[in-house]
Amino acid sequence: MSLCHSLVQSFALSAIVVLGAAGCAGAVESSRLEDRARRTIPVPICLKALERHGGAGVVSVLKPQDYWALILPTYDAGSNTVDRSSPDCSGRPVFSNPELAHAEGLRSGSLVVKPDDAVVQPGPDDMRIVWLRTHKFADGTAAGPLALARPREGYAEVYATGFYRGRAKDSRFSLERMGARFAVTVGDEGCSGGKPNRPCESSFQVFVMAAGKLVGSARFTLDRVDYRSVSGVPGPVQFRLTAMPTFQSGKLMVTEQLVLRDENQAVIRKSDMVRVFRLEPNGRLVTKQESLWKQVANAPPPPPPPEPDPEPPVDPKGKGKRRGPSR
Repeated sequence: MSLCHSLVQSFALSAIVVLGAAGCAGAVESSRLEDRARRTIPVPICLKALERHGGAGVVSVLKPQDYWALILPTYDAGSNTVDRSSPDCSGRPVFSNPELAHAEGLRSGSLVVKPDDAVVQPGPDDMRIVWLRTHKFADGTAAGPLALARPREGYAEVYATGFYRGRAKDSRFSLERMGARFAVTVGDEGCSGGKPNRPCESSFQVFVMAAGKLVGSARFTLDRVDYRSVSGVPGPVQFRLTAMPTFQSGKLMVTEQLVLRDENQAVIRKSDMVRVFRLEPNGRLVTKQESLWKQVANAPPPPPPPEPDPEPPVDPKGKGKRRGPSR
């Protein structure tokens, strides 16, 4: 009986060891899954409870007023006002940006806003890019808080906040991934619907999410057209730069092309280049390469060709004058 009892104890001990090892492996795998989820889904910096509508598992539908209250807690839906001295939902200052010193309207007191001035752009995985246009400028641009948010079941989350200024009717928002990083992009389509034979420019801004902030990381030209005179070419010459951004893990690739065309749209010159923007830990995108526009369009014109040497004087009798002494 003692031998049998010993065998039973040995078997039980082995089973405990095996189960313990399996439990540790499961814990390690669970930890890995959680780490992967954290890298895929950002950690919210703000939470706001919402009224539930519908059954379980139904994502809440936010109205414009809800986005105002989510990002700016001092928003008063009754008077449509915001306390300009209060921070955003994360506790950061909102209206201390130096650009707002040149905005139209009063400089003190509460801000009067319109609920419809909340621009909400849907993104993947129910993400929302939100731009609250709190200030307007004489040049037709608007400015205000920029945020990355997402409605959930019974509540809403904010993952990062920043600041953006641009033309309200021409700004187009999108959400990109740079490996584990989210990036909010804004295209200001200044060349869309422009008049022919008129200079124009469309800009592109990238805001990389870093530590709960949408950091203004890079800005470059997406489309630019200008007309100039070129030596030896009759009529105005069209200079057109186009760029195509490609987001990758840790970097941004921007393929540029600059084309020069004469007044008959014949190509005079074409140049191509790829600019590489490296992502730094602070969220900035840095490049050492200048745009083709600066390299070609802004290059100084070539110097004029040298004047030809003057012809030697001619003798009226048909003989040239001799320069040396006669022998």
